[in-house]
Amino acid sequence: MARNRSQTLSSLGRSPSRKVSPASSPPPSAKQPKGSPPPPAEAPPPKPVEPPPERGAIIGWLRDAAFENLGLKFLSLVLAVTVFLLVNTDRDREITAHVGVVYTLPDDKVLVSERLDEIRVTIKGPWRKLRGFDERELDRVSLDLSRARGGEITLSPEMISVPSGMTITSISPRSVRVVVEKRVEKVVELMPSLVGRAAHGFVIAEVKAVPTTVRVRGGEGLLRTLSSVRTREISLDGRTDNFKLDTSIVAPEGVEVVRPIPAIQIQVYIDEELVSRKVTNLTVFAHGDDGVIDPAKWRISPAQVDVTLTGALLSVEKAKDVMKPVVRVVDGRGRESAEVVIEGLPPGVGVKVSPERVKIAPATR
Repeated sequence: MARNRSQTLSSLGRSPSRKVSPASSPPPSAKQPKGSPPPPAEAPPPKPVEPPPERGAIIGWLRDAAFENLGLKFLSLVLAVTVFLLVNTDRDREITAHVGVVYTLPDDKVLVSERLDEIRVTIKGPWRKLRGFDERELDRVSLDLSRARGGEITLSPEMISVPSGMTITSISPRSVRVVVEKRVEKVVELMPSLVGRAAHGFVIAEVKAVPTTVRVRGGEGLLRTLSSVRTREISLDGRTDNFKLDTSIVAPEGVEVVRPIPAIQIQVYIDEELVSRKVTNLTVFAHGDDGVIDPAKWRISPAQVDVTLTGALLSVEKAKDVMKPVVRVVDGRGRESAEVVIEGLPPGVGVKVSPERVKIAPATR
């Protein structure tokens, strides 16, 4: 039985077209009465929810993003860093440096004001140049005072030479005060500078300097009141004997020795210290021809005396501990006037007794 064309296509799987019928209006009986709310609209069908990607797919994507074209990515990173560094090194920065100051003076003038040895400057320039900059490369600022009479000298950036591409933005201090005077010469005394003390019981008897005077040079106003210059300190601690040594001059600021002397010799003479010490109320003892006698048998009037010792300090101190006032009994008889003698004195110690004579008589029962 022969099939027509539509049947053949339908048998191959093509479904006939779906006829869309126009929306039929509700029957008159189904219409909503006037004044009633409209019927709710039909909700659209829900959208299908896509399933979450599998964990393996995420890890694979991350791996591809990190490691695919690794060489190209590294090159891009190097180029980015290079550009960043080039841009940043070309930026201007500022650093602080110190510059020395030198003064130029004529031979007949001297600077008497405080000397400024260095100034602080701020330098601006590209960082790639500043990074390798060394402040020791800067020349010192030269202050020419050959015609200056004193006052404030302004410091300007033009006085400082910096490498190409750098500029001076600030200077501190901005000015320096200078005072100059006429340079003169004068002969002054040389004074040894002694510190410390000699050993106990010894004193400095004499100090000599060779030479005794020196010629110095300085500002006219300063030398007008200068009468001497001192040497370096010489220690006397613990000294008991004479000694000599070589030293040098320490001139005041602004003063210089015209002809520096290679060595100044100082001679120090030390002697024992001489003193006078008074010891009061010393008991007088009675001695017989053969030694000390019984004090209970004799009465001495006055029974005590004062003794004044004179001599070297160490000897006097020793004598105070060992001396003894003594009056002698002759032939066992008393006397109206007997001389008081001090026994036990070290050599070289002088003595004076007050009173010098006492009365000694047998004791009465």
